[in-house]
Amino acid sequence: MKMVIIIHNEGIETEVMELLTEFEIEGFTRWMKVQGKGKGSGPHLDTHIWPAINSVLAVAIEDDKKDRLIERIKEMRLKLGKEGIKAFVLPVDEVT
Repeated sequence: MKMVIIIHNEGIETEVMELLTEFEIEGFTRWMKVQGKGKGSGPHLDTHIWPAINSVLAVAIEDDKKDRLIERIKEMRLKLGKEGIKAFVLPVDEVT
């Protein structure tokens, strides 16, 4: 099992939630109005100077679904650009 952390611009919230529906992912944790700056992207600080803001989703999924989900996120990233969406994959050793 893997934990996929998806960081995305709040402007594509609908598309990201549709992605979860596409993969029949019912369980997730979401943080909204998340600030930050990534390598190669501008700051997303919800200010007048840096108005963009992100959301973060944490999704625990089976390994076989993870590969297909990451491929779809890569497709979205190509379409939206590097500031639209990013994903990180972490191992899940135990769920209690």
